[in-house]
Amino acid sequence: MRIHAIVDAPDRPLPGQQDTSDASTDHLSAGDRITLDELAVHCSAAAVWLDQLARAAETPDTPVELADDIDCLRREATTLRDRAGRLQRIARIIDGDVPLATGFAAGDRWGAAAMNTDRETYGGPAIIPTANQLLLLARDASYAENTVTYPEGMAGVRKSLLLSWESKTAQERRRRERDAAVQEEELRIECESCDAGAQQRCRTKTGRLAELTHKVRRRTAEANVDARIGWVGDNPVAVAGT
Repeated sequence: MRIHAIVDAPDRPLPGQQDTSDASTDHLSAGDRITLDELAVHCSAAAVWLDQLARAAETPDTPVELADDIDCLRREATTLRDRAGRLQRIARIIDGDVPLATGFAAGDRWGAAAMNTDRETYGGPAIIPTANQLLLLARDASYAENTVTYPEGMAGVRKSLLLSWESKTAQERRRRERDAAVQEEELRIECESCDAGAQQRCRTKTGRLAELTHKVRRRTAEANVDARIGWVGDNPVAVAGT
């Protein structure tokens, strides 16, 4: 099934793309955060765009054979189209249109039913299921004795927990950004251990320059950065992986 990259105009016009930064995402959604449906349609639109580029590349302004590039564009379009279909399926699950099994094959529950459980495998209790787990639960629903929709299964999960959750990818990116900021901060401050000044590397007692900084300098840099960005560490919500 092909998703058509056409959406109704929102109540307010969406802002256009502002720059090439991956953090520039306001133009992608009508609300504060992108929905699964919006994500699916964007992927579909990207697939359409790549197919059109491939067609245009058949007759470029300058005669040159681009067969390999055209094939690559079409393969990437197919990959994006498949991804769009998967995301649309997940969106339907989230909306409650698809029945889900109440638990996994091993008997473990998910959503609100997984709260206060002590599963140690697969990353802990599946309070917030992964996309793969949702698709698995949808598949297993066809022969499960009892089924439930996603909204029903998530009812009872604390709102504060849902608001504090972030993906593993976001956690990893946020930690990389924090660590990079700490490294920059280390060189902005002096080192009490070796008397290295700002913008100077730490030295050993024999005078050799080091890439690493002394512990006291790093701890001070970490404290400065954490206070500035409001760092609270990794997401405390256990999310099971598949």
